[in-house]
Amino acid sequence: MDEMAQQRLPLELLNMSGEIAVMSASDDSLLWATLRECKSHGWATLHKLSDTATRIRLASTGRNLLNE
Repeated sequence: MDEMAQQRLPLELLNMSGEIAVMSASDDSLLWATLRECKSHGWATLHKLSDTATRIRLASTGRNLLNE
């Protein structure tokens, strides 16, 4: 889990809340770079709700990773 310290915070937040909505376009911010990386590893799912909102949920692989 050390190699993913940056991803741990959003994964822990998702683990506590179930899902979050991020209000903004998926630009090149640190938050979006981290969320895209979590998605690419299968740790989280992203679902575009509108042009300005995206729902993020913790995937079962992300939950398993946090429990290791």
